[in-house]
Amino acid sequence: MKAGRRPGPKPKHLYLRVVRAGREGEVDFPTPGIVRPFLERLEQVGRLVAHGPLRTPPGDLLVFRATDLAEARRVLRTDPFAGIARTSYEFLEWSPAERGSGVNLDPPPPRGSGRLTSLQRVAVVVRDQEQAIAWYQGVLGLAIRSQDADTGYVELALGRGTSAISLIAPRADWGEPYFSEAVARIGAATGIVFQTDSVRALELRLRNAHATVTQSVREEPWGGSTIRFADADGNEFLAFEPLLSKSRATPSARRRS
Repeated sequence: MKAGRRPGPKPKHLYLRVVRAGREGEVDFPTPGIVRPFLERLEQVGRLVAHGPLRTPPGDLLVFRATDLAEARRVLRTDPFAGIARTSYEFLEWSPAERGSGVNLDPPPPRGSGRLTSLQRVAVVVRDQEQAIAWYQGVLGLAIRSQDADTGYVELALGRGTSAISLIAPRADWGEPYFSEAVARIGAATGIVFQTDSVRALELRLRNAHATVTQSVREEPWGGSTIRFADADGNEFLAFEPLLSKSRATPSARRRS
């Protein structure tokens, strides 16, 4: 290996494979049992980004990663959707010009490298777990992602693939110093930050739910807006509304400028 070069994953480009049914006759698409092994192989090597059916017209969409066009074509040699009668088969290279926060298109770290791959959950200590669950569901709109009634473990999240909040109610049978240390964390600033599409609407929702707003909407020097609020136990959170770039400003805002 040449001096100064570090081993690592090759950069991956994004490719789309689109299959559409024609106008005449029914199409025999492969069954899930046939498609699943193909997708599992892509997932095992970190190539799979997304896959799913198309509705109108019926078809199938696959988004995957490859180093270059030649490699992408090799990946599709075993595609179970290739060569189906009365279908069109398109293969496109995709270069996203703008990326939102809704999905992560970056390549995953190489397997076995020891790199962190995701932030799974953050603990918030509460006095009454059942009441806290009701508050986080009813006021913040979180949903239970995982729960174990025997151990009292519960995770709530905004959706699949997002980091979760684990609500923990201290129990004396933990022993010391664990019980006292957990109790001391109740009512503190959690350091957890949410993103919202409207801090003003969020403040209205919080106040209508009689939640504690510790800092009303504030315009920040970096251009966005923030609000701070607390749950029923005083655990504090921050939510922010990002500043839209000029290219994404509303037409009315552009006219006023």
